[in-house]
Amino acid sequence: MAYQVRDETKKITTKCSYNFRCLNNDTWNPCSIERDLEGAFLFIKTKNDKNTCPYCFPYAFSYYCICPTRREIYQRYNI
Repeated sequence: MAYQVRDETKKITTKCSYNFRCLNNDTWNPCSIERDLEGAFLFIKTKNDKNTCPYCFPYAFSYYCICPTRREIYQRYNI
């Protein structure tokens, strides 16, 4: 199954270094979302990729994500 996001969302996700791998659940191991902070950004429990994502930043003992595509996937599919 492929996840769908709006074309506008993909256009503003300009720093994706993974070629939108998150849109295909067969090749994607998603970061586990801890909570959504009012749609501004997502706190994630664990960062699954060893590579650095340009949208993921450390915060205290956690990480937060500001990726527009990841946010829309979370909002649409609750993943």
